[in-house]
Amino acid sequence: MVLKVLGSSSSGNCYILESDTEALIIEAGLPFMEVKKALNFNVRKIVGVICTHRHNDHIKHLKDFVTSGIRSIAPNDYWMEHITEWWFQYGERYDETRKCIDIGNFKVMPFLVVHDVPCYGFYIVHQDIGSLVYATDTEYIKYRFKNINHILVEANYSDDLIDNEAVNREHVLRGHMSLQTALDFISTNDNPSLRNVVLLHLSDKNGNPVEFLQKTKETVKYGADCYIAEKGLEVDLNLCPF
Repeated sequence: MVLKVLGSSSSGNCYILESDTEALIIEAGLPFMEVKKALNFNVRKIVGVICTHRHNDHIKHLKDFVTSGIRSIAPNDYWMEHITEWWFQYGERYDETRKCIDIGNFKVMPFLVVHDVPCYGFYIVHQDIGSLVYATDTEYIKYRFKNINHILVEANYSDDLIDNEAVNREHVLRGHMSLQTALDFISTNDNPSLRNVVLLHLSDKNGNPVEFLQKTKETVKYGADCYIAEKGLEVDLNLCPF
């Protein structure tokens, strides 16, 4: 299983978890054609697409997946004609302890995060990769995950770099995770089974990739590989190397 990063910014977010036989798409913020190219046009292996929230950089192109007959799942505050599923029915109280969705051989459990619209992170389990946490566009994550194998987490800005005069400063602070908060989350969930840490959604103006990566490497204590999510990045997620 490999993680493919097609985009990880306010311009568009899209990631693929791909094995020889299936692919799960996370976020639909880039054109479907980009996904097709990344899969060498073998779209039959796509078992589904999941989106965290309704902002365009995460969901703009979801309709293309829906109209192509691909199982498409999004939060229930996002209304689209012919959408196939949402995380829970309108008006139903969300029960974080019971909602698990089987998508191909992936088991996906959404969990609520803190953003300016309803937004979810994903706890994903697959026999090839073990367990993976994906969380972006949130101020913090209140959960701890036992013996997690892979962490994909937002580190949008640094308190030292953020522009105090920027017109969108309040949006950044209220809806996104700082490097310091991300490192706290990584440290709390660090364990001998952790293999990969990928920082997502860095701000062009308020983040320094070199500094962010170095501080992440200093944070992990058991030798996990650390990456910055950039277009074209591929990360081996297999638990067994051969």
